[in-house]
Amino acid sequence: MSYMADIARSVVRYDPGEKTALRAFQREQFGPQARQCDDAFFEWLFERNPHRDATGPSLWLCKRDGIVVGQQASIPVALKVGDRECRAAWNVDWMVHPAWRLKGVAPALFAAYAQNTEIMLGLGVEEVPYRAFVRSGWTDMGSLSLFVRPLDPQACAKGLNAPRLLTRLAPRRVVRGSAIVIGRMAGVMARVSLEPIPAFDERVNAVWETASKQHPVIVKRDFETLSWRFDDGPHRTHYERYYLTRRGQVVGYIVVRLESWHGHVVGRVIDYLAERRWVRPLLALAFEALNAKGVVAVFVDQRDAGCEKVLRSVGCLRVRPSHKFMLNVRDRSSPLLSKLAHASSWFVMPSDGDYDHVMIES
Repeated sequence: MSYMADIARSVVRYDPGEKTALRAFQREQFGPQARQCDDAFFEWLFERNPHRDATGPSLWLCKRDGIVVGQQASIPVALKVGDRECRAAWNVDWMVHPAWRLKGVAPALFAAYAQNTEIMLGLGVEEVPYRAFVRSGWTDMGSLSLFVRPLDPQACAKGLNAPRLLTRLAPRRVVRGSAIVIGRMAGVMARVSLEPIPAFDERVNAVWETASKQHPVIVKRDFETLSWRFDDGPHRTHYERYYLTRRGQVVGYIVVRLESWHGHVVGRVIDYLAERRWVRPLLALAFEALNAKGVVAVFVDQRDAGCEKVLRSVGCLRVRPSHKFMLNVRDRSSPLLSKLAHASSWFVMPSDGDYDHVMIES
Protein backbone atom coordinates (compact mmCIF):
# COMPACT_ATOMS: atom_id res chain seq x y z
CA MET A 1 0.00 0.00 0.00
CA SER A 2 1.34 3.45 -0.90
CA TYR A 3 1.93 6.08 1.75
CA MET A 4 -0.92 8.31 0.48
CA ALA A 5 -3.31 5.36 0.39
CA ASP A 6 -2.34 4.54 3.97
CA ILE A 7 -3.03 8.14 5.03
CA ALA A 8 -6.40 8.07 3.26
CA ARG A 9 -7.35 4.84 5.07
CA SER A 10 -6.59 6.51 8.40
CA VAL A 11 -9.34 9.12 7.85
CA VAL A 12 -12.62 8.05 9.45
CA ARG A 13 -15.94 9.65 10.30
CA TYR A 14 -16.14 10.58 13.97
CA ASP A 15 -17.92 8.27 16.39
CA PRO A 16 -18.39 8.79 20.15
CA GLY A 17 -15.63 6.29 20.96
CA GLU A 18 -13.13 8.83 19.59
CA LYS A 19 -14.21 11.64 21.91
CA THR A 20 -11.27 11.49 24.35
CA ALA A 21 -8.67 11.47 21.58
CA LEU A 22 -10.50 14.20 19.66
CA ARG A 23 -10.78 16.50 22.67
CA ALA A 24 -7.07 16.12 23.40
CA PHE A 25 -6.29 17.19 19.85
CA GLN A 26 -8.75 20.10 19.94
CA ARG A 27 -7.51 21.43 23.28
CA GLU A 28 -3.97 21.47 21.93
CA GLN A 29 -4.74 22.97 18.52
CA PHE A 30 -7.69 25.32 19.20
CA GLY A 31 -7.14 26.07 22.90
CA PRO A 32 -8.90 24.64 25.96
CA GLN A 33 -11.58 27.38 25.96
CA ALA A 34 -12.35 27.14 22.24
CA ARG A 35 -15.87 26.35 21.09
CA GLN A 36 -14.57 23.17 19.43
CA CYS A 37 -13.83 21.76 22.92
CA ASP A 38 -17.27 22.59 24.31
CA ASP A 39 -19.53 19.53 24.57
CA ALA A 40 -22.67 21.68 24.40
CA PHE A 41 -21.48 23.37 21.21
CA PHE A 42 -20.48 20.03 19.70
CA GLU A 43 -23.86 18.46 20.43
CA TRP A 44 -25.72 21.45 19.02
CA LEU A 45 -23.59 21.69 15.86
CA PHE A 46 -23.37 18.02 14.92
CA GLU A 47 -26.35 16.28 16.57
CA ARG A 48 -29.21 18.79 16.52
CA ASN A 49 -28.71 20.44 13.15
CA PRO A 50 -32.02 19.79 11.30
CA HIS A 51 -30.04 19.27 8.07
CA ARG A 52 -27.48 16.87 9.56
CA ASP A 53 -26.25 13.89 7.58
CA ALA A 54 -28.24 10.76 8.45
CA THR A 55 -25.10 8.63 8.17
CA GLY A 56 -23.32 10.35 11.05
CA PRO A 57 -21.68 13.57 12.27
CA SER A 58 -20.17 15.72 9.53
CA LEU A 59 -16.75 15.44 11.15
CA TRP A 60 -13.79 13.41 9.90
CA LEU A 61 -10.63 12.53 11.83
CA CYS A 62 -7.19 11.38 10.79
CA LYS A 63 -5.60 9.05 13.36
CA ARG A 64 -2.04 7.83 13.40
CA ASP A 65 -0.97 5.25 15.99
CA GLY A 66 -4.23 5.88 17.89
CA ILE A 67 -3.71 9.66 18.12
CA VAL A 68 -5.83 12.24 16.31
CA VAL A 69 -3.54 14.32 14.10
CA GLY A 70 -6.16 16.17 12.05
CA GLN A 71 -9.85 16.97 11.69
CA GLN A 72 -12.24 18.29 9.07
CA ALA A 73 -15.78 19.39 9.92
CA SER A 74 -18.69 20.82 7.99
CA ILE A 75 -22.11 22.35 8.65
CA PRO A 76 -24.80 20.69 6.50
CA VAL A 77 -27.46 23.02 5.11
CA ALA A 78 -30.36 22.93 2.70
CA LEU A 79 -29.64 25.18 -0.27
CA LYS A 80 -32.38 26.55 -2.51
CA VAL A 81 -31.17 26.76 -6.10
CA GLY A 82 -34.00 28.15 -8.19
CA ASP A 83 -36.96 25.88 -7.47
CA ARG A 84 -34.75 23.00 -6.35
CA GLU A 85 -33.58 22.20 -2.82
CA CYS A 86 -30.09 20.67 -2.61
CA ARG A 87 -27.84 19.36 0.12
CA ALA A 88 -24.74 21.43 0.79
CA ALA A 89 -22.26 21.93 3.63
CA TRP A 90 -20.03 24.75 4.85
CA ASN A 91 -16.39 23.79 5.32
CA VAL A 92 -15.29 24.55 8.91
CA ASP A 93 -12.57 23.70 11.45
CA TRP A 94 -10.04 22.15 9.08
CA MET A 95 -7.02 21.58 11.34
CA VAL A 96 -3.88 19.44 11.17
CA HIS A 97 -1.26 18.96 13.88
CA PRO A 98 1.88 20.94 12.91
CA ALA A 99 4.00 17.76 12.91
CA TRP A 100 1.71 16.26 10.25
CA ARG A 101 1.39 19.19 7.90
CA LEU A 102 2.62 18.73 4.33
CA LYS A 103 2.43 14.97 4.85
CA GLY A 104 -0.83 14.26 3.08
CA VAL A 105 -3.15 14.54 6.09
CA ALA A 106 -4.86 17.77 5.02
CA PRO A 107 -5.68 16.54 1.47
CA ALA A 108 -6.96 13.22 2.85
CA LEU A 109 -9.30 14.98 5.28
CA PHE A 110 -10.47 17.36 2.58
CA ALA A 111 -11.12 14.45 0.23
CA ALA A 112 -13.34 12.75 2.83
CA TYR A 113 -15.39 15.95 3.16
CA ALA A 114 -15.66 16.28 -0.64
CA GLN A 115 -16.70 12.65 -1.12
CA ASN A 116 -19.61 13.15 1.26
CA THR A 117 -20.77 16.59 0.09
CA GLU A 118 -22.59 17.45 -3.14
CA ILE A 119 -22.09 21.22 -2.86
CA MET A 120 -19.13 22.50 -0.83
CA LEU A 121 -19.17 26.03 0.56
CA GLY A 122 -16.60 28.19 2.33
CA LEU A 123 -17.02 31.55 4.07
CA GLY A 124 -14.24 33.58 5.64
CA VAL A 125 -11.68 31.50 3.77
CA GLU A 126 -8.15 32.40 4.90
CA GLU A 127 -4.95 32.31 2.86
CA VAL A 128 -3.75 28.73 3.45
CA PRO A 129 -7.14 27.03 2.90
CA TYR A 130 -7.75 29.36 -0.03
CA ARG A 131 -4.72 27.99 -1.88
CA ALA A 132 -5.82 24.43 -1.13
CA PHE A 133 -9.35 25.16 -2.33
CA VAL A 134 -8.09 26.65 -5.59
CA ARG A 135 -5.89 23.60 -6.21
CA SER A 136 -8.96 21.42 -5.65
CA GLY A 137 -10.97 23.25 -8.29
CA TRP A 138 -13.08 25.51 -6.10
CA THR A 139 -14.60 28.69 -7.53
CA ASP A 140 -13.64 32.01 -5.97
CA MET A 141 -16.92 33.89 -5.59
CA GLY A 142 -15.31 37.08 -4.35
CA SER A 143 -16.10 38.55 -0.95
CA LEU A 144 -19.06 39.74 1.01
CA SER A 145 -19.27 43.52 1.31
CA LEU A 146 -19.01 45.39 4.60
CA PHE A 147 -21.41 48.30 4.98
CA VAL A 148 -21.45 50.64 7.97
CA ARG A 149 -24.44 52.63 9.15
CA PRO A 150 -23.01 55.47 11.29
CA LEU A 151 -25.27 56.54 14.15
CA ASP A 152 -22.65 58.58 16.02
CA PRO A 153 -20.46 60.00 13.21
CA GLN A 154 -17.69 61.29 15.46
CA ALA A 155 -17.22 57.98 17.30
CA CYS A 156 -17.57 56.06 14.05
CA ALA A 157 -14.94 58.12 12.23
CA LYS A 158 -12.52 57.75 15.13
CA GLY A 159 -13.00 53.99 15.30
CA LEU A 160 -12.50 53.63 11.55
CA ASN A 161 -9.45 55.93 11.75
CA ALA A 162 -10.93 57.96 8.94
CA PRO A 163 -11.87 61.43 10.27
CA ARG A 164 -13.02 62.74 6.87
CA LEU A 165 -14.71 59.56 5.68
CA LEU A 166 -18.22 60.31 6.88
CA THR A 167 -18.31 63.96 5.86
CA ARG A 168 -16.88 63.06 2.45
CA LEU A 169 -19.18 60.13 1.66
CA ALA A 170 -22.35 60.57 3.67
CA PRO A 171 -24.95 63.33 3.31
CA ARG A 172 -25.49 65.23 6.55
CA ARG A 173 -29.15 64.28 6.63
CA VAL A 174 -28.03 60.64 6.91
CA VAL A 175 -25.32 60.87 9.58
CA ARG A 176 -27.30 63.11 11.93
CA GLY A 177 -29.60 60.28 12.96
CA SER A 178 -31.86 57.54 11.81
CA ALA A 179 -35.03 59.51 12.56
CA ILE A 180 -34.50 61.59 9.41
CA VAL A 181 -34.34 58.52 7.20
CA ILE A 182 -37.47 57.15 8.82
CA GLY A 183 -39.22 60.50 8.38
CA ARG A 184 -38.72 60.25 4.64
CA MET A 185 -40.50 56.88 4.72
CA ALA A 186 -43.43 57.95 6.85
CA GLY A 187 -46.06 56.44 4.57
CA VAL A 188 -44.48 53.00 4.66
CA MET A 189 -43.61 53.20 8.35
CA ALA A 190 -47.23 53.87 9.26
CA ARG A 191 -48.10 50.40 7.99
CA VAL A 192 -45.38 48.35 9.69
CA SER A 193 -43.79 47.92 13.09
CA LEU A 194 -40.66 46.29 14.50
CA GLU A 195 -41.22 43.93 17.40
CA PRO A 196 -38.51 42.33 19.55
CA ILE A 197 -39.08 38.60 20.00
CA PRO A 198 -37.53 36.17 22.51
CA ALA A 199 -37.32 33.38 19.93
CA PHE A 200 -38.49 32.48 16.44
CA ASP A 201 -41.86 30.82 15.87
CA GLU A 202 -43.67 29.23 12.95
CA ARG A 203 -44.87 32.58 11.62
CA VAL A 204 -41.41 33.07 10.10
CA ASN A 205 -42.15 30.28 7.62
CA ALA A 206 -44.30 32.74 5.67
CA VAL A 207 -41.29 35.04 5.33
CA TRP A 208 -39.19 32.21 3.94
CA GLU A 209 -41.90 31.13 1.48
CA THR A 210 -42.33 34.59 -0.01
CA ALA A 211 -38.86 36.18 0.25
CA SER A 212 -36.85 33.16 -0.87
CA LYS A 213 -38.51 33.33 -4.28
CA GLN A 214 -36.65 36.60 -4.91
CA HIS A 215 -33.23 35.00 -4.39
CA PRO A 216 -31.95 32.51 -7.00
CA VAL A 217 -29.55 30.90 -4.49
CA ILE A 218 -30.04 31.06 -0.73
CA VAL A 219 -29.48 28.80 2.29
CA LYS A 220 -32.79 27.71 3.80
CA ARG A 221 -34.13 30.02 6.51
CA ASP A 222 -37.35 28.40 7.66
CA PHE A 223 -38.55 28.17 11.27
CA GLU A 224 -36.80 24.87 11.96
CA THR A 225 -33.47 26.19 10.70
CA LEU A 226 -33.65 29.61 12.38
CA SER A 227 -34.79 28.11 15.67
CA TRP A 228 -31.80 25.77 15.65
CA ARG A 229 -29.36 28.44 14.50
CA PHE A 230 -30.28 31.26 16.88
CA ASP A 231 -32.48 29.91 19.70
CA ASP A 232 -31.04 26.49 20.46
CA GLY A 233 -27.27 26.96 20.43
CA PRO A 234 -24.76 28.00 23.12
CA HIS A 235 -24.50 31.48 21.55
CA ARG A 236 -28.25 32.19 21.73
CA THR A 237 -27.86 34.91 24.42
CA HIS A 238 -25.67 36.96 22.08
CA TYR A 239 -28.52 37.61 19.64
CA GLU A 240 -31.38 40.07 19.52
CA ARG A 241 -34.25 39.07 17.24
CA TYR A 242 -36.95 41.26 15.69
CA TYR A 243 -39.98 40.68 13.50
CA LEU A 244 -41.26 43.25 11.03
CA THR A 245 -45.06 43.02 11.07
CA ARG A 246 -47.78 44.47 8.89
CA ARG A 247 -51.43 44.21 9.92
CA GLY A 248 -50.51 41.46 12.35
CA GLN A 249 -48.59 39.42 9.76
CA VAL A 250 -44.85 38.80 9.97
CA VAL A 251 -43.26 40.09 6.76
CA GLY A 252 -39.59 40.07 7.74
CA TYR A 253 -37.07 39.38 10.47
CA ILE A 254 -33.64 40.60 11.50
CA VAL A 255 -31.03 39.25 13.94
CA VAL A 256 -28.42 41.57 15.43
CA ARG A 257 -25.59 41.22 17.91
CA LEU A 258 -24.07 43.95 20.08
CA GLU A 259 -20.33 44.04 20.73
CA SER A 260 -17.60 46.36 22.03
CA TRP A 261 -15.71 48.41 19.46
CA HIS A 262 -13.01 50.97 20.30
CA GLY A 263 -14.60 51.74 23.64
CA HIS A 264 -18.11 51.98 22.20
CA VAL A 265 -20.97 49.61 21.44
CA VAL A 266 -21.76 48.67 17.84
CA GLY A 267 -24.38 46.42 16.32
CA ARG A 268 -23.76 43.69 13.77
CA VAL A 269 -26.54 42.50 11.49
CA ILE A 270 -26.07 38.73 11.53
CA ASP A 271 -29.07 37.80 9.40
CA TYR A 272 -32.24 39.21 7.92
CA LEU A 273 -34.83 38.27 5.35
CA ALA A 274 -37.86 39.97 3.85
CA GLU A 275 -39.40 40.57 0.46
CA ARG A 276 -37.57 43.35 -1.36
CA ARG A 277 -40.32 45.87 -0.66
CA TRP A 278 -39.94 45.37 3.10
CA VAL A 279 -36.14 45.36 3.39
CA ARG A 280 -35.82 49.14 3.57
CA PRO A 281 -38.31 49.66 6.43
CA LEU A 282 -36.92 46.56 8.19
CA LEU A 283 -33.38 47.96 8.20
CA ALA A 284 -34.45 51.53 8.98
CA LEU A 285 -36.48 50.46 12.02
CA ALA A 286 -33.72 48.14 13.20
CA PHE A 287 -31.18 50.98 12.99
CA GLU A 288 -33.57 53.21 14.95
CA ALA A 289 -33.95 50.53 17.64
CA LEU A 290 -30.17 50.21 17.92
CA ASN A 291 -29.77 53.98 17.95
CA ALA A 292 -32.06 54.07 21.00
CA LYS A 293 -29.69 51.62 22.72
CA GLY A 294 -26.73 54.00 22.31
CA VAL A 295 -25.09 52.05 19.50
CA VAL A 296 -22.59 54.23 17.59
CA ALA A 297 -22.61 52.25 14.34
CA VAL A 298 -24.19 49.21 12.70
CA PHE A 299 -22.14 46.84 10.54
CA VAL A 300 -23.78 44.87 7.75
CA ASP A 301 -21.76 42.10 6.05
CA GLN A 302 -23.58 40.53 3.14
CA ARG A 303 -23.70 39.31 -0.43
CA ASP A 304 -26.89 40.40 -2.14
CA ALA A 305 -26.50 42.05 -5.50
CA GLY A 306 -29.95 43.60 -5.36
CA CYS A 307 -29.63 45.34 -2.02
CA GLU A 308 -26.77 47.87 -2.18
CA LYS A 309 -29.10 50.65 -3.35
CA VAL A 310 -31.45 49.90 -0.45
CA LEU A 311 -28.60 49.92 2.06
CA ARG A 312 -27.38 53.27 0.79
CA SER A 313 -30.90 54.68 0.97
CA VAL A 314 -30.99 54.02 4.72
CA GLY A 315 -27.63 55.64 5.32
CA CYS A 316 -25.17 52.76 4.92
CA LEU A 317 -21.69 53.31 3.49
CA ARG A 318 -19.82 50.55 1.68
CA VAL A 319 -16.47 50.34 3.45
CA ARG A 320 -14.59 47.39 1.95
CA PRO A 321 -14.78 43.73 0.92
CA SER A 322 -14.98 41.42 3.93
CA HIS A 323 -15.22 37.62 4.19
CA LYS A 324 -14.07 35.60 1.19
CA PHE A 325 -16.70 33.26 -0.25
CA MET A 326 -15.92 30.09 -2.28
CA LEU A 327 -17.77 27.04 -3.55
CA ASN A 328 -17.31 23.75 -5.34
CA VAL A 329 -19.56 21.05 -6.78
CA ARG A 330 -18.49 17.42 -6.46
CA ASP A 331 -19.72 16.56 -9.94
CA ARG A 332 -17.99 19.14 -12.12
CA SER A 333 -20.26 18.24 -15.03
CA SER A 334 -23.39 19.00 -13.04
CA PRO A 335 -25.61 21.80 -14.44
CA LEU A 336 -25.77 23.04 -10.86
CA LEU A 337 -22.28 24.47 -11.20
CA SER A 338 -23.28 26.99 -13.84
CA LYS A 339 -26.24 28.10 -11.73
CA LEU A 340 -24.16 28.47 -8.58
CA ALA A 341 -21.15 30.15 -10.16
CA HIS A 342 -22.94 33.46 -10.75
CA ALA A 343 -21.96 35.63 -7.79
CA SER A 344 -24.95 37.91 -8.35
CA SER A 345 -27.35 35.02 -7.69
CA TRP A 346 -26.35 34.54 -4.04
CA PHE A 347 -27.72 35.85 -0.78
CA VAL A 348 -25.13 35.27 1.98
CA MET A 349 -24.94 36.62 5.54
CA PRO A 350 -22.59 35.98 8.51
CA SER A 351 -25.13 33.49 9.89
CA ASP A 352 -24.27 31.23 6.98
CA GLY A 353 -21.29 29.02 7.77
CA ASP A 354 -19.61 29.63 11.11
CA TYR A 355 -18.06 33.05 10.64
CA ASP A 356 -20.28 34.68 13.26
CA HIS A 357 -19.08 32.06 15.78
CA VAL A 358 -15.50 33.04 14.95
CA MET A 359 -16.26 36.72 15.57
CA ILE A 360 -17.93 35.98 18.92
CA GLU A 361 -14.92 33.98 20.03
CA SER A 362 -12.31 36.48 18.83
